[in-house]
Amino acid sequence: MNVSAECRSVILSILVALVPLAAQAQHALKVFISADMEGVAGVVTGDQLGPTGFEYDRFRGFMTDEVLAAIQGARDAGATTIVVADAHGNGENLLIERLPDDVTIVRSWPRPHGMMEGIDSSFDAAVFIGYHTGTTSTTGVRAHTLSSATLTSVALNDIAMPEAGLSAAIAGHFGVPIVAISGDDAAVAEAQALLGKIEGAVVKRAIAFHSAATLTPAAAQALIREKVKVGVARHDGVTPYVLQKPVRLDVNFKHYRPGEILSYLSIVERTGSHSIRFTGRDIVEVSKFLEFLGEYSAELAP
Repeated sequence: MNVSAECRSVILSILVALVPLAAQAQHALKVFISADMEGVAGVVTGDQLGPTGFEYDRFRGFMTDEVLAAIQGARDAGATTIVVADAHGNGENLLIERLPDDVTIVRSWPRPHGMMEGIDSSFDAAVFIGYHTGTTSTTGVRAHTLSSATLTSVALNDIAMPEAGLSAAIAGHFGVPIVAISGDDAAVAEAQALLGKIEGAVVKRAIAFHSAATLTPAAAQALIREKVKVGVARHDGVTPYVLQKPVRLDVNFKHYRPGEILSYLSIVERTGSHSIRFTGRDIVEVSKFLEFLGEYSAELAP
């Protein structure tokens, strides 16, 4: 069959048009966002952090706005798929109707990967929004690891961990690097000391446990968008945070009885009057154990 010059020209035009689409499909970029609340601009006390706080409803909006800024920053850098984990408190903080329709949101508890539920090896990069310092830190607004009410130390392989470290280790298990974090100056510095020079959006300066000098919400959101864009764009040059296996977890409690009762489990070693040790095959197994610590009660229902 003879093909006319005109037909050949049309076919060539179609093929040329399809080349960018094929290239885009080959370079699909997946980004995971884990969102906490203590590190959101303006947050300083429990008044902003839970349903009983008089400013909580407003600050749910500000938290959502910071996540939206991170989503836009990731998209500015070419992200095509985004998953967001609501990782604060009851896990039901983000105003999900305000998020883009093509974003998936992980909500509530329990979940095996904790603050990183939803991540897997298909992701190219991960971002932390609204994070704070760990429980052994002497600085930082609302410094704690997992529970300010019950825990005084959480360590992996003898390294004291903030929540950024726990989350980064889970991401690293799947080969995913952390490329950006937002929070107060102490939280950003702590994460960078542990994970390397990732992009940091400092949205407030910590003064004390319950006070800070903060950016306005709009200024914080603009900074987050900028830093996330830079971080995602350079994800190929960032090394995932990978722990040596097996992973040893050491937990110190504020009170005596938790360690005593947990030591009745054959998989738990009591290492002190207020401390225990659990050794997992990997960080995922450790994460599940930490979820057990935080969630189990004989009165669980249904």
